[in-house]
Amino acid sequence: MKRIMKILGIVIIVILFLVFIFLMFIRYKFNNVTDNKDLQNSLEKRVSKFLESSKTCGLIIGVFKDGKTSIMCYGFTNKDLRVKPDSSSLFELASTSKLFTTNVLQILCDKGVLSLDDKIGDILKDKIKLPQIAQNTTLRDLATHRSGFPSIPTSFLAKMTDENNPYKDLIIEDLYEYLKNCKDKKEDGNYEYSNFGMGLLGHLLELKTTTKYEDLIKQELLSKLEMNQTTITLNDSLNKLLAQGYNENGKPNPIWTDNVLTGAGSFLSNGSDMIKFIRANLDINYSSVSKSLIKTHNKQYDNEFGIGWAQPTFMDNFMGNKNIIWHNGMAGGYSSYLSIDKTTNSGLIILTNTAEDITSFGAILTRAISTQSWKN
Repeated sequence: MKRIMKILGIVIIVILFLVFIFLMFIRYKFNNVTDNKDLQNSLEKRVSKFLESSKTCGLIIGVFKDGKTSIMCYGFTNKDLRVKPDSSSLFELASTSKLFTTNVLQILCDKGVLSLDDKIGDILKDKIKLPQIAQNTTLRDLATHRSGFPSIPTSFLAKMTDENNPYKDLIIEDLYEYLKNCKDKKEDGNYEYSNFGMGLLGHLLELKTTTKYEDLIKQELLSKLEMNQTTITLNDSLNKLLAQGYNENGKPNPIWTDNVLTGAGSFLSNGSDMIKFIRANLDINYSSVSKSLIKTHNKQYDNEFGIGWAQPTFMDNFMGNKNIIWHNGMAGGYSSYLSIDKTTNSGLIILTNTAEDITSFGAILTRAISTQSWKN
């Protein structure tokens, strides 16, 4: 038995060593990429490979690098009608539009309307008295997911029974009812990605400015960037641009509607508008709000987030994406991924009308963008 255990131990050590060597080889390959000087072709190859195994119906890849833009469109906005997407086709951003909430927070802070370290209780004082655990929670805490609020309170989950449109039955009274006790909230400083926290931040911006959330984001951010087709509310002309969403089983799924946690991710956008957003985050002179936007990039405390922006993950660092900031999103029928690398003056937006995680795909394309140059 001792002999068998000894042999087994040696085998395990050898396997672990081989795995280690393999991982180091992969890391070497990621970090030692030859520039073939044809970024467009490099991206198209990776997209083709992705589409071979993906359930994605329609796909938009928007790239900005060194002053040049490329928007690639694949698949269909509607399976039945076989309508092909273009740069104006609208997709639900889901959580990627959390960045709009935190951008406007920073803009308002730079205007002197707010401070990142304002306590949420001071803004809510005319509405409700918070329990002790939330007394010192700040806007910065909400914007960096370190407020300790749960992702979604259990009292909300009890009302979120429609899998196709889970947030539609929530009302503002649900928000205030939860804030009376803040059940399951941890101490400030504890990182937990919180849809509730970001939704609350959007509501606090409404209260402070007495402006409806959607109108506020358009007024302070989107109009300044001429992102005129980025919206929550669809009129007739914009509705014609909407890509039909499909769930993970390929069945049609409606846009998620939300009247309470709107700031957590309710905007729709397209490739053309999101390229403008990328450019505004790379060039301080691009827009009057670019200076504020760029301020949000910096890592806060020892957290995984800046003001809304996720920092490089372990996998990003492994792949060589050491200098990116990013965000992703997924709703019932849509997914998105956005990344920016200021060291290579580049950015990427991916939009799909299928609910499937595209984060790894986004990281792969981000690496290609950072290592390849445009064809002359």
